[in-house]
This record gives sequence, C-alpha cells and structure tokens, in this order.
Amino acid sequence: MSSHSMPRGFTLIECLIALSIIAVLTTLAAPSWARLVGRTHGRAAHAELAVALNHARSAAAARGQHVVVCPSEDGNQCARSTRWHHGWIAFADFDRNGVRAAGEPLLAVGQAQSQGTAIIGTEGRLRVTYRPDGSATGTNQTLTICDRRSGSDASALIISQAGRVRSAAAAPGAAAACLGAAG
Repeated sequence: MSSHSMPRGFTLIECLIALSIIAVLTTLAAPSWARLVGRTHGRAAHAELAVALNHARSAAAARGQHVVVCPSEDGNQCARSTRWHHGWIAFADFDRNGVRAAGEPLLAVGQAQSQGTAIIGTEGRLRVTYRPDGSATGTNQTLTICDRRSGSDASALIISQAGRVRSAAAAPGAAAACLGAAG
C-alpha cells in the first residue's frame, strides 16, 4: 500500500450536482403529487357521502319514518346552503318539516372536507328527504364533488326519485361551478 493514497469521498461540485438533480426531480413531481392527493380527497368525499345517503335511505325504510340528509356547518342543524363540503347531517324527521327539532335524533354526521375539496348540490335543493318507503321527495338531485388540486376530475352523485344513489361523471357546467366553489 502506498503512503500517498488519496482519501475517498465526494467533492463539493459532486454534492451540488446531486442536489440540483434532486431539486429538478422534486419540482417535476410536485404537480403530479398534488393532483394525486386531490383525486384521493375527491374520491374519499364521494364515497363518504354515498354511504351516508344510502344509510339514510335504509334508515327511512327500516324505521318507517322520514329521514333528511342536509348540509350542516355545526353538525347539529341544516345549513341553508347547497354547499355540502362543510359537513352534513342525517336525522329522523318526525314532524316532516325538513328542520331538525330537539327531539329528532341524529343518525349520522359528516365532517368537513379537506381544504380544496367541494361538494355542491343542485341549485335550490337544500336537502335530500327520504320517505318511509325509501323513495326521495322531489325530482332527481345531483351532488357534484371535486377537488381543485386534481383539476377536471369532478364526479357526481345522483339521487333518483326512487331514492337510489348512483355515481356519474359531473356535467361540464356543474364541474366548473364546483371547481370555482372549492375552498
């Protein structure tokens, strides 16, 4: 072995090149990561709301009572809004007035969605009301779910007069309105 062997390691230039490559790759991956996170939040909100609506329909039929699902900001009373992303409640509506009274039990409470996720209901439709036979009052109602981080991946939950909930792609106008309301 020679007494003049060179120490092994990285030079400052090599470290700076490696850090530059990592910075470029991170910058390229960040938008894709944000879209993935947004898509995941939107899908989770879609699934959570679909479960709540189906549960409310089943509860109405099982109890033989009217059950209301509505947007709620406090987890106790319905909000006079078509924005569901602040949370929602489902309750047995004994007096059939669409407003939760003190003696009407909460059946479910949906939490506020993450920042950027929006759920917008059909204009003028502030609640979904299920009759004792599981059918819904009024005409078909659509809830559009989106997350602005994912861009155009908006989906819809459509509640038919029969009370069935089905998933669909959001209509372009509804998707644009939803993306504008996220936050």
